[in-house]
Amino acid sequence: MKLSPRSYSILWDAHAWSGVLSSLILFVLFFLGSFALFAEELAPWQEPTFRAPIAVPEAQAVQLAQRLAEAETAARPVWFGISLPTDEEPWLRLWRMSPDGAIRSTWMDPVSGRQLGERSDLGEFLNAMHFLEPLPFGKHLAGIASGVLLLLVVTGLLIQLGRLVRELVQFRPESSRRTLWSDAHKVTGVISAPFLFVFAVTGGILCLSDWYTPAVVSAALDGDVKATDVAVDWPTPTAPSGQPGGAPDLGQALALAKARFPRSEHHHFFFDHLGDANGTVHLPGETEGSLHAFTHVRVTREGDVIWARDTGGGTLYTQVMDPLYGLHFATWASFPAKVLYALLSWLVAFGILAGNLLWLERRRLQGKSRFDTVLARLTAGVCAGLTLAVAVLFLANQLLPAELEDRPRWEHTAFFVAWALGIVSAWVEGSPAASARRLLVLASAGLFAVPLVDAVRMQRLPLASGSAFVLATEVGILVLALLLVGAARAIPRLQKKAPATMPAAVPT
Repeated sequence: MKLSPRSYSILWDAHAWSGVLSSLILFVLFFLGSFALFAEELAPWQEPTFRAPIAVPEAQAVQLAQRLAEAETAARPVWFGISLPTDEEPWLRLWRMSPDGAIRSTWMDPVSGRQLGERSDLGEFLNAMHFLEPLPFGKHLAGIASGVLLLLVVTGLLIQLGRLVRELVQFRPESSRRTLWSDAHKVTGVISAPFLFVFAVTGGILCLSDWYTPAVVSAALDGDVKATDVAVDWPTPTAPSGQPGGAPDLGQALALAKARFPRSEHHHFFFDHLGDANGTVHLPGETEGSLHAFTHVRVTREGDVIWARDTGGGTLYTQVMDPLYGLHFATWASFPAKVLYALLSWLVAFGILAGNLLWLERRRLQGKSRFDTVLARLTAGVCAGLTLAVAVLFLANQLLPAELEDRPRWEHTAFFVAWALGIVSAWVEGSPAASARRLLVLASAGLFAVPLVDAVRMQRLPLASGSAFVLATEVGILVLALLLVGAARAIPRLQKKAPATMPAAVPT
């Protein structure tokens, strides 16, 4: 099948303009997505205390959780949570909701009962930044960008109809810059098309659900809250009675959850209206290696199961949404598959850059506009600056005092300041390419330093921590640093004068 010239032109313009306008946001989403995949595995890296194995049996940890829940009943929190020790986080974690709705966590040593307070949240912050959640309207912006990504995938495939196989293997690095970036963009696009399609659909649904859900409820369910609870298979917790009551029996609740869903792992207790006679505890579970990964049990103070949901849920909504969530967060995947996800994320980020560079090269041959100058500087500052911001975040995690009050806020500030400085430096410098190269060099130097700093702090040899989680983090950091070095070295070569002619058969 061959498109008519007019159809090709329309699709090309739609693909090029939507890609350029969304490119920087999409680069952020995919580059940080590689870290979001390992938010839990990063916990031992960000907190050296967690590099030890679980120190107490589950029964003892549940007893400690019971005492903590009983002590919290006097405050009657609307919502409160406790996480049991896991391989990644071998301490108890307490979750409290402040009056403004923000949730903060503290850590407790299950042996001594000592609390760490609020510590580094490096992995969780990078996961949140993957959705742009810390930025104003960021999550909605990420959802819109996901919708644009779906348009890019569809238009890109239509443009390449009839020559997908050729584009998959065609790469001519010795040709003109225009040909080079065209080949790089198309090769990465064809290879990653299924991956992109999945993330475009799931990202849009997950990020924009609070926009379209009210419309669905109003139009399809007549605004009936109870009908909504049934449709999404997520009943609203019982309203508080106003009468005092103790905490549910956590040992009994955990036994009920395990009996109901023996294949699931249960590490969390989330309390609704703790300290009230109508208080309940919610025990989510997770089954590894499945798209339908999550189970749920809610238990009353009297030990009655008032709600349980098996993997996949019991409605069409849950049977669609659960696997979408599993696809996006790779709940089905083993560690090697998650590494493949991360490598594909970096490949997509490179493909996005190649698309921008192809645009700039085409426009350079036609005569640059002010928009192209702005795009070149923003591409250098936002993309290369983001790599520097990640390096600074890892360094801040290492160098800030362990007991620093409100430590996560200081780490976040270091990240945003480094990113902002990268954008400003690219904006004020005459050559975006030179600025990008400098930022990449600084980022790679910072990332190379991170494992060395940790080794000095922990008085060990690099790559010899004894923790598989820490070793995997160190290897990942060093691989990324090497990739950034390669990118920095490639920039001057790619800026060399292009050949005067180029093959006439090259499609544009």
